[in-house]
Amino acid sequence: MHNRFQIKKFTIIKVSAIILTSLLLFFLVCNDYSLYDSTIVKATVVHDTYLENKSSVSGNTENYYKQHIKAVIKNGPYKGQLVTLQNTYAESLVYDDKYSAGTSLFVENLTKGDHGFTANISGVKRDYHVAAVVLTLIDLLIIVGGTQGFFTLLCLVINIILFYGMLLLNYKGMNILLLSMVMSVLFSSIILFLIHGRSTNTFIALCATLASIAFVTVLAYFVMRFTPDIDYEFLEYLIHPYERSDADLLFLSEILMGCVGAIIDIAVTITSCASELLRKNSCISRKALLSSCRELSEDITGTMINMIFFTNVSACIPLFILSMQNQIKFMTVIRYNVFFEVARFLTGSIGIVAAIPFSILAVYLLHGRRIGKC
Repeated sequence: MHNRFQIKKFTIIKVSAIILTSLLLFFLVCNDYSLYDSTIVKATVVHDTYLENKSSVSGNTENYYKQHIKAVIKNGPYKGQLVTLQNTYAESLVYDDKYSAGTSLFVENLTKGDHGFTANISGVKRDYHVAAVVLTLIDLLIIVGGTQGFFTLLCLVINIILFYGMLLLNYKGMNILLLSMVMSVLFSSIILFLIHGRSTNTFIALCATLASIAFVTVLAYFVMRFTPDIDYEFLEYLIHPYERSDADLLFLSEILMGCVGAIIDIAVTITSCASELLRKNSCISRKALLSSCRELSEDITGTMINMIFFTNVSACIPLFILSMQNQIKFMTVIRYNVFFEVARFLTGSIGIVAAIPFSILAVYLLHGRRIGKC
């Protein structure tokens, strides 16, 4: 009973310390104005005035408003001074922002006139939004996951550093596809060995993961090689003018890197299941082992494929809405604007399905002598 009380007390202290530390860090981020070179102001008084009503090409009408903002300068030589700002926004807030008292804003062209300072709004200070999400993730990983959550966080940090290093190497001229291949091996190894530890199951899962990634990449290459050329005009972040070979390498790299996480999850689940079955029943037949792995894969494949779908396509929802509001057909958007997201979804789904037989094969090759023998 005493030990139970001690454990509960320690847990409360640990959780409280984590939450208090996060709140302190969040407060510091909210007030880090001095770290910025750009001038930042904080809105104190905001008045909205109706301007007009405009009609769009599609016949929809929309109200427009003008904001008169009084704000306090939070950094720089004029810190503490009042500044007057103006902002115009549409009711839909698609292309504009509506500001309220307490919002921190970046400003430019700060000038002093007869009636005080004036400036133009250049953006919103959103670093505390990012800090809130990141700190919440860290807190949940440590509180809920414990030691495993800490290693997950450590794995994430290491992978981010490696990814940044990959971008720097690509900037210096290294082949993006070659870098992606090397990094996919490193990412997979770090994730598996750091989170799941060094074991036979981890090694099997790594082999199955790399085999599945290689299969998907080679399949995508042959599809691109023997089908009509892809129109890369709508591929995001592609430098123009571009060489088709460079665009092919970039798209293949996206496919390769995009399916790593889901494939690892499938590989770990299948190999762990198969290894556990062999551990509990060394006399299990090949048919029974395959049947059990197949049943498990049926339970998780649908969920993982839907996860890949929503991950790739959800960001395109605003684009679909805007395009269809402007009389652009659904299939036109699919063909040109979200073609690459759909392609990444399909190849990722193929990778998930391919990971199942590769995982079973890896288990069979390692434990094949034990299967069906007593």
